[in-house]
Amino acid sequence: MIFTKILLVGQTLKGNIPLSWSHKEIECPKFHWVKLPLSGLSWVYTAEIPSNYTMEDLCNKLESNFPDGFLLRGCSSELATYLNEKGCDLIRTGAQGIIDLENSKKLSQTLTNLVKRGDRWGAVKEIPFSQINRQRVSQFITHTSYGTKPKLQYLFNNTFDSHCRCFVFSTPEDKWLGVITVSVLGKHYSHTEMILREKNAPAGVMESLFVSVMNILRDEGFKHFSLGEVPFVSPEAMEENNLRCTVKRSLHESFLFKAGHILRFAYNYRGLFNFKNKFDPEWKPVYICATPKLPFLSLIDLFCETRYLALSRSELISNIKHYSRISASAG
Repeated sequence: MIFTKILLVGQTLKGNIPLSWSHKEIECPKFHWVKLPLSGLSWVYTAEIPSNYTMEDLCNKLESNFPDGFLLRGCSSELATYLNEKGCDLIRTGAQGIIDLENSKKLSQTLTNLVKRGDRWGAVKEIPFSQINRQRVSQFITHTSYGTKPKLQYLFNNTFDSHCRCFVFSTPEDKWLGVITVSVLGKHYSHTEMILREKNAPAGVMESLFVSVMNILRDEGFKHFSLGEVPFVSPEAMEENNLRCTVKRSLHESFLFKAGHILRFAYNYRGLFNFKNKFDPEWKPVYICATPKLPFLSLIDLFCETRYLALSRSELISNIKHYSRISASAG
């Protein structure tokens, strides 16, 4: 353990910054955070970090900037291990799928067939950032299945801005059928942010889009492509690197996963997992880390601040109205 700790102290962050954070050629980190009202913690939901920063540099800066306590989401096992040794509480929230672009596996026959079906409808291209393209992506969101529902916030970059790259699946008539945005965590690390599918898009379009983006990033020299987190899941092949939680943390984690399961009518995490799992990624655990402790109230804070509460309420009301109409018609 002592040897492991020494390695982590001097280790640069590389791809181990929290999800949706990024490395930049800057002198000092730029934190973007929101104060959680019930727990009093500062949730640093995204940040730009100097490229040469180590885990120790990051921890020291967070402690000096947020002396009353901070919370990070989307932490890797390596970062969570280091923060845990520094006294942070942690719980696992789900898993992220990571594609090794240097040693990518052969696509399954099922996925290959889907990609071929999608390819018939158009081609993938990268669009540059501009205000026009930003507005077009925002407009495209309204044409997805979740376009009119409350939008989740702080969990990922839910806009197309200068911090992201944007890839679209476009028909010959320039009609978009799918959009994904990708952030760059480091020189060789990329991460999926938004995944948007036109609600009537043909089968195979999104599979074709993802495979094309993977090929583009590989050709550019990227080594790892994160498909992003899927909350509330525990893939069988995932290893947790022997991170041990206390009974209190286990209870917190159990509550979080059970709440996600109960409210799956509002957020189809299982469908998201099944889609990402088609690409046969390596699944790695994702954690929330907080100091000086991770109180139960912080989970309620996150539930509200991410607008998961608003989404769940909206979906519940919509379902009640739907089944009421069915009952009225049957009567």
